[in-house]
Amino acid sequence: MNKFDEIFNATLNANHTIQVHVNKSYCNFFAKHFYLYCDDIRISELNIQDRRETGHHFHYVLTDVPALTIGAEYKIYDDRYLCCNLDMNVLLKDEKICSLYYTDEVMGAHYHKTFTTFRLFSPLAKSAYVVYEFNGIENILALEKNTDTGVFVGRVNGDLNKAKYYFLVRINGELVSVNDPCAKGLTSQSTKGVVVDFSSLKINMNDDKLPSFDAPTDAIIYELSVRDMTSMKGTSIRHKGKFLGLTETSCKSKNNNPIGLDYLKYLGITHVQLMPIFDFCTICDENPTESYNWGYDPLFYNTPEGSYSTNVSDPYSRIIELKKMVSTFHKYGIRVVMDVVYNHVFNLENSCFEKICPSYYFRYKEDGTPSNGSFCGNEFNSSHPMARKFIIDSCLHWVKEYGIDGFRFDLMGLIDIDTINQIKKECSKLKPNFIIYGEGWDMPTTLSSDKMSKMYNANKMLEIGFFNDRYRDIAKGKSSDMELCVKGYLLGDYNYIDGFKHIFLGSCIPLAFPPLFNDASQSINFIECHDNATIYDKLKISNSFENEESWLKRINMVNAMVLLSFGVPFLHAGQEIGLSKNGVHNSYNSGDQINHFDYDIMDQRWKMVNYVKDIISIRKKYPFFKIKDKNIISKMIEFKNLSEGGLLITFKQEYISPFRQVDIIINPSHNILKYEFDEYHTLIANENGSLHEGVHLKLLQANPLSINITFKD
Repeated sequence: MNKFDEIFNATLNANHTIQVHVNKSYCNFFAKHFYLYCDDIRISELNIQDRRETGHHFHYVLTDVPALTIGAEYKIYDDRYLCCNLDMNVLLKDEKICSLYYTDEVMGAHYHKTFTTFRLFSPLAKSAYVVYEFNGIENILALEKNTDTGVFVGRVNGDLNKAKYYFLVRINGELVSVNDPCAKGLTSQSTKGVVVDFSSLKINMNDDKLPSFDAPTDAIIYELSVRDMTSMKGTSIRHKGKFLGLTETSCKSKNNNPIGLDYLKYLGITHVQLMPIFDFCTICDENPTESYNWGYDPLFYNTPEGSYSTNVSDPYSRIIELKKMVSTFHKYGIRVVMDVVYNHVFNLENSCFEKICPSYYFRYKEDGTPSNGSFCGNEFNSSHPMARKFIIDSCLHWVKEYGIDGFRFDLMGLIDIDTINQIKKECSKLKPNFIIYGEGWDMPTTLSSDKMSKMYNANKMLEIGFFNDRYRDIAKGKSSDMELCVKGYLLGDYNYIDGFKHIFLGSCIPLAFPPLFNDASQSINFIECHDNATIYDKLKISNSFENEESWLKRINMVNAMVLLSFGVPFLHAGQEIGLSKNGVHNSYNSGDQINHFDYDIMDQRWKMVNYVKDIISIRKKYPFFKIKDKNIISKMIEFKNLSEGGLLITFKQEYISPFRQVDIIINPSHNILKYEFDEYHTLIANENGSLHEGVHLKLLQANPLSINITFKD
C-alpha cells in the first residue's frame, strides 16, 4: 500500500527526524502534539519542527527524537489518540549500524538426524517464529533473539527430514509471513522452504574422472542453457528441458550425429557454463512450457530450479537430478561452471531479504531510492557483513553439495572486490583448480568505483577472469542492436589489425592499447554469449554484401581465433555453427523456438562442428597456446602485416618445443593471400580444419576467409 493512501504513517529519517503524513479524511486541521511510545509506554513528546499541507494530507517533521533501540517496537500518537507504527527501516541503511551485526553460524534450516536448528537474521524484528509442517501437522515455534548478532534461533527436536517451513517476523509492528532466503529445498512454486538431509542424497560426483587442470587458460568454456540444449522437438532426448536431459547418452540427430551430452563430448570442450540453474521466478514449475525465461530473475539462490526437475512435487527430485547431471559431466571429463546472479533480486519489495531485514540487503542512493546499476530495479549490497556472508555461504553450498567447479558472475562489477576475492579463496580450499570469472562492467552504482569488481580493477583481483569486451569488439565488431553494422578485424575492417594483435596477446601487453590484465588468464576471450545478437545475425547486417557461404567462413575464422588466442576461450552454444535467433537481440523470454539449439542446422553444417572440434584439439594438444605469463608471451610472438589485410603471427623461442617455429596466417579478405616462407613448413590446419597428413610447403596460398596453421620442425 502507498503510504499516502494510509490515514496516518510515520517514518524515521536518516537525520534522526520523523516524517509524519496524516490523511485529511481523518481530520481537516493540523495536529498540535505528537508522542513517541515504545512497547506501548509513552517515552517522550516530539517537537513539531515543520508542518505543511497538500491536497489530501498534512505533513509534519518531528524532532527531539530520543535514542532508539533496534528491535524495539515504537508507535507515534497524535493529540487525538490516532496512532501508527514507526517505520525504522532507515537504520539498516546506516553502515555503522550494519557493521555491528554478524554471526558465522549456519543460517536457515540446519538439519541433524535428531533435531533441526532454524536461524533467521532480522535485527529490526521484535519477534520471529518458524512455522513447520511435518506428517500433515503444522507447528509453530517462537525463536529466541540474540540482540548482539540480530539472529533469531530455535531448535526443533526430532527428525524433520523433508519438513516444510516458513517464518513469521514482526517488524515495525506488523507480522509478516516470509519464506527462508537461505532455503536449500523448496516446495513446488517455491511457496515454502523444505528441510533437507543432504547426507542421504550423496552420490559419486566422479571428480576422479576429471582430467588435470592447472590454469584457467587450460579451460575451453561452452555456455549453454539446460532447457535450450535439450528442448528441440523431434529429437530422441527424452527429458526435454530437464537436468536429466543432459545425462542421456546415445542420442542422435536425423543424420545420426551426436546431440545433447554426446555432442558436448564430441566437441572436446573442457567446461560447460550453465545459465541459471538456481530457483528463478518467471517459470511455472508445474507447467514450464507455458512460458520461457533464461533465469536471470533470481528467487531462491540455494535451491535448483524446479522447472528443470521431472517431479517438482518431490522437493528432493530437483536436488538429485542436478547432482546426477553434474556427476555425468564429470564422468566424461567436463567441468561445470555455474552462472550466478547475486547482484540483484527479481523484485525488491517482495523479496524475502527485504521482508525479514528491510533496507539491509540492498544499496540506496542519497535520496533514499534503490540504486539500480543492474537495471533490474535493485542491487544486492554485498558489502554488508551478513549479505556478504550469504553470498559466500551460498557459493560454498553449491561447491560442497553439487560439485560445481567454477562460477560465472552476472554483472560482477556490482559485487565488491573483497567478496569476490573471498569467494575465490574459500572455493579454492575445496577445489584448488576452481575458476571464477564474470561481467566486470562499469555499472552506474552507488558502490564506489575502487571497490567494484570491474575489469578496470583487475589488478586487485589477480585470480579472477573478466569477459573481455575489447576482444569481442575488435575481433568481431560492436554487438548492441544500434551498432550491428560496425565490423571488427575478422569481419573485414582492417583498421583494427593492430588492436587485434593486442587482444590476441591476452590484452595484457601494451600494444595499440594499454593492458587490461596482469596476465592472459584474466581475459575471457569471447565474441558471442547469450546477450545481444548472434554472430550470424550480426553478419546479416554488417556484411550484408556477402552471401551465407562467406558468413559461415567468417564464423569459422572467428571461432578459430577465439580458440587460438592467449587467454581463456569462451563459446556460446550454437556460435560454432552460426545459429540465428531471427534477429532477436535479447531473447531472454522469446521462447523455445527462438532459443533452442537447432540440431537440424547442426546436421546441415556438420563440417563446421568438425572444424571447431579440430581447432579445440590443436589448442589442447600444444601447451604454448595456453601460456598465461605476459613476459613469455611478449618474447615468443612476432607479427607481420601481409597483403589483403592479412596477418602473420609467429611463435618462436624455446617455449614451442619440439618445433622451431609455429605460424598462424589470417586471411580475412575475399582474395587468395600468398606468402613464401624462408624454409619449408608443414601446414597442419586450414579452412577445412586439421590436415592429418600435413602438407609440406614453402609457398602458402591462403584461401579467402581462412585461418592457416603451420609448423617448422
